Amino acid sequence: MKVFTPYAVLFLHAFPLNKEMYRSQFEFLEKEGVPYVAVDYFGFGEERNIPSDYSISQLTDYIVYRLSSLGIKKVIPVGDSMGGYIMFDLWRRYRDILSGLVFVSTRAEADTEEGKKGRYATIERIKKEGKEFLIEFMLDAQTSPSTKNDRNKMRKLECIMRQATEEGIIKALKALAERPDNTDILQSIDIPTLVIAGRDDEKVTPPSVVKKIADGIKGSRFVEIDNAAHLPPFENPEAFNSILGDFLKKVL
Repeated sequence: MKVFTPYAVLFLHAFPLNKEMYRSQFEFLEKEGVPYVAVDYFGFGEERNIPSDYSISQLTDYIVYRLSSLGIKKVIPVGDSMGGYIMFDLWRRYRDILSGLVFVSTRAEADTEEGKKGRYATIERIKKEGKEFLIEFMLDAQTSPSTKNDRNKMRKLECIMRQATEEGIIKALKALAERPDNTDILQSIDIPTLVIAGRDDEKVTPPSVVKKIADGIKGSRFVEIDNAAHLPPFENPEAFNSILGDFLKKVL
């Protein structure tokens, strides 16, 4: 994050990846001359772990602090999965810094009790076995058939996931399990909003789930991207960049 500008596109990554999942978007925006920033969450990518557990709201506070330190006063967040939960919190508590929103493969609902139990069971298994099983599961669950058939993409994705520390994964899982329900704030969102789903996302956030966000936000646009599951910016960057570019031209 070495950009000093009054506004920027803010990239918020999915779990258990890091900001490198948006490499194609960085290159695209650089060509377009659009400023951007991207962050890693604690224990992911280049960001070190912190001693304590944290909540989504505490992570949001840290990201806003980082933006402030760069002199950035307005952002258009692009959040995939976990990144979307941070975006909801930004709207709750820091909406004055938002110019637009791009939700990707995420949901407004909180975890069900069964979902919470599943996350905590995963935490216990990681403590006993390490992160390997989770990486293998995510590589399968988050990708479309076309991505699975692209060995180069799968290698890159695995490399990004393996940069996550076990401590970082465990603390993120706790934050995800305890996040609030955000369905109550959808109708209050009154800034330009784009909602994107991967057409092949069957296991994590199916398009029907993602579309509920768009249905709840008046005037928002919903788009499904082919040949992508849970990670459209990474899986089909050409289609994603075209859609994002059109949105940014309207907002900026």
